Amino acid sequence: MVFAGVFAFAVATADESNRALVFGGTGRLGAPIVELLVEAGYPVTIFARPTSNRERLAGLDVDYVTGDLLEGDSVTAAVNEQPFRFVIDASGRGRSTERFYDTAMRNILVAIADSDVQQFILHGSVGAGDNVKNFPDIPFGRMMDTLNAKGEAEDLLKASGITYTIIRNGRVLPYGTPATGTGELTEDDTVMANITRLDLASLTLQCLDNPDCFNKTFHAQDPGLEAYSR
Repeated sequence: MVFAGVFAFAVATADESNRALVFGGTGRLGAPIVELLVEAGYPVTIFARPTSNRERLAGLDVDYVTGDLLEGDSVTAAVNEQPFRFVIDASGRGRSTERFYDTAMRNILVAIADSDVQQFILHGSVGAGDNVKNFPDIPFGRMMDTLNAKGEAEDLLKASGITYTIIRNGRVLPYGTPATGTGELTEDDTVMANITRLDLASLTLQCLDNPDCFNKTFHAQDPGLEAYSR
């Protein structure tokens, strides 16, 4: 099963019952997701650190709550600000040596355990956890600690009982690369491919409140781009 195309999603009813909480919303992947959410009529709240640069979201009608994903109390306080139907996690912490991804996931799951969240969309990486075994020829090297943490985050989400969608990417092209409109999501977990951030954002919205995406793990690919170079 694949989902493809840019802006090929239904416009949401613009009311508070459809509010989305976005982690990493000021980032290079999160910002395009937020922009499309706003265009589609979703009320959006961004969880951001006090020092996060918000320039990518300039002019957008969004709310902010501040905190740090590594500080559980601040995550819980953010979730308690208002009810959320959707959670989208596009967060990242670069090459940090901290156990960021699994710690962040634990904090988020504790915070939303008794909430109204109906779907959690997690953006992850090809090679996370056990998936690395499908790519024996790729020298992940220094990325292994990060991939292990991302794999643990995925496992925590799957075990939580919350309806989830996991979207893994192989190589995301540089910020500002135009969308192709040919990005796809596949359940083939041997795929390692290139894709743009704008196409990932579009595919995210296609999976929002979409039963065809519930409790599934996808790999993103784009037949319109050159194959991923190993």
